[in-house]
Amino acid sequence: MNRALFSVLGVTLMLWGCPEKKVEAPAKPAEPARPANPPQPPAEAQPRADKECAAPLDPGPASDVTVGTRTAKASGSKLTFADKDADGAFSLGVLGPMNEDSGENMLALKKYLKFFADEKVDAIVFPGDVGEVADGIARVLKTAAAEMKVPVLVVIGNSECRAEYTDGVDLAKKDASNIVNLNAYRVLEFPEVTVVSLPGYHDPNFMRCQTGCRYFKSTVDEVISASKASKAPVVLISHGPPHGTGNAALDFSSAGDINAGDAEVNRAIKEGNVAFGLFSNIKESGGRGTAEAEGTTQVKEGAWSKTLFLAAGPADTMKWSMNDGTTSYGMAQVLTVKDGQASFKVLRNKQMSASEKAEAAKLAPPKREEVAAPENAKAPEKK
Repeated sequence: MNRALFSVLGVTLMLWGCPEKKVEAPAKPAEPARPANPPQPPAEAQPRADKECAAPLDPGPASDVTVGTRTAKASGSKLTFADKDADGAFSLGVLGPMNEDSGENMLALKKYLKFFADEKVDAIVFPGDVGEVADGIARVLKTAAAEMKVPVLVVIGNSECRAEYTDGVDLAKKDASNIVNLNAYRVLEFPEVTVVSLPGYHDPNFMRCQTGCRYFKSTVDEVISASKASKAPVVLISHGPPHGTGNAALDFSSAGDINAGDAEVNRAIKEGNVAFGLFSNIKESGGRGTAEAEGTTQVKEGAWSKTLFLAAGPADTMKWSMNDGTTSYGMAQVLTVKDGQASFKVLRNKQMSASEKAEAAKLAPPKREEVAAPENAKAPEKK
């Protein structure tokens, strides 16, 4: 064999026979220890309305109750009426702020009750500000309940102190079983409609009593839940109106030239699919109906609409300049729901004559101790 070839083969064999030396990669630095997740603070609980202001929608044991001439099942904050109206319609007589049981107001109340009797209403509702003292509240409610045996529904507004309201309603109920406190019974199921209440007011700056009733988002959530569960069209009862657009809306306050309603009421209407609503806080908007919460489409008196939201206006006899250019000396309305639609009718008082004022003087309340006005006494409406 050629010596040169032998040398090449030898070198090759030596290379095959020597394993390749591996170069180890540098060790990775240890990862720093991850700190444990810090404990998260508990979710802040939603504030809730006082139970005396707005009873929670918790179910309770069922019991039979009598409301005037009607029977109902009571369960928690719900009343269920079984008897269906013969004509298939449901009519509510509506009275906005009475504010006090003055002789003039009590005389006007008699006129309103005759109007309701002629219209054959199935219930009467006071959507807030029925009075400011317990005796006055009781006197107004007892008069309405005695004249009409139908359910008389009342809810607190932004003027009443909590204790005065509760004491007044309880005092009236001792003599009249047809009075229903919508602070305590939040859902009233009639065969034709479901009445759902939103008691109190949303803005403490416009509550005239520091111990009044304020509602919160959680209260509105309850309204939505009850409305969604209803098998019948819902009538929402709230002192404060939804937030509207422009000077034709139900919440337009001429005092501040603003829309003073609450957007949370709009949310309740939208998410709860609420078809009808009654509101009374902005007096100068009274006697007006709209087809939606924002108030951009007007519904004429007597016209039928699949949705209808109504501003009750002032029931008291104080002279009041209205947004439509008229002057009010007190008004009442009837909302009628039938076959999924609603319409309304308005009674407008004329200024009292001398003979009526003399008659009203006989209805004046007994003299009471003066109640000092609370420090935060202001409201989004013109006096």
